Amino acid sequence: MIGQFLAAMRRLDDAVKRRFGRPYNMVLGAGLVIEIVRRVHEIGEVAGSSAGLLRIALTLLLYVLLLVHQLGELHERTEHRRAA
Repeated sequence: MIGQFLAAMRRLDDAVKRRFGRPYNMVLGAGLVIEIVRRVHEIGEVAGSSAGLLRIALTLLLYVLLLVHQLGELHERTEHRRAA
């Protein structure tokens, strides 16, 4: 069941990429940058709480990893288009 769901999500992602191309990756990347900046601003609000800081740090790590992935996808798409 999970495998079918993941396969369906991959097909949906591929369909959206085909339809919108690079702007799709750019919008996702921009959204992640906005979230990273928002979370960095939150650090000052929860500076007294170690649990809050840990939560924000883990969230930031996740967003940074997702941004790295998106930038890699964008680079791959750009290189593929350039080669074609």
